[in-house]
Amino acid sequence: MRKVASDAARGRAGLGAARISKLQAALGAAVVALVGVVGLAAMQGVHLFDTGAPPATQASGPEPGSAAAFAYLSAQRSNYCSLSPEKVMGYPDEARLQGACCSAMDTAKYEWQVNGLRLFARIREIPQDPYDISVGQAQELLGYDGALTLSAEQQKTYDAAIAMTDDKAPCCCRCWRWYMTRGLAKFLIISHSMGVDDVASIVDLVNGCGGPMDEAPTAGAVRTESG
Repeated sequence: MRKVASDAARGRAGLGAARISKLQAALGAAVVALVGVVGLAAMQGVHLFDTGAPPATQASGPEPGSAAAFAYLSAQRSNYCSLSPEKVMGYPDEARLQGACCSAMDTAKYEWQVNGLRLFARIREIPQDPYDISVGQAQELLGYDGALTLSAEQQKTYDAAIAMTDDKAPCCCRCWRWYMTRGLAKFLIISHSMGVDDVASIVDLVNGCGGPMDEAPTAGAVRTESG
């Protein structure tokens, strides 16, 4: 009987060791995979696990769209993916949210965005540099998102415009920019009777995710109904 019990105990110990060995192997493979993902993301300029930085206390200084502005803003991290609208509402309104949230800024895309936004410079509520936005302006647009309600017809305009954008959404993720951009779109539709093409263009132009353009920018890349 003692021998049988001893054999059974050894059998259970062997099974336990085998399970631990398999678990260790699986954990090792997961670590290797995670390291690979992080390394690939770093090479491609994707900001994984970026907790960002406090809001900036001054504007970039150089002309929006310039090489000097790009050099400064591409190194900033106060605009980041996990930043919530509630946190932005608690920032001092003279501070600034700078840099790209998801991927590294791209020179050609940055120039295209700023040049496109100049077409709408007459409207104060539209940011003129998607990677350098004052907290006060962000708070104003976040307020519009909560305060403004679209009519059924206006909602159709909004939905059609969003469907035309690169992200098919106000932003690539539900960070503070998602709600800010939705508030801006609501404001433009209600206060400026803006149509589908212009709203879609502006949503793409104020996008702060960074990364390269899906296709090379062209003279007709900005959709406008006003010419």
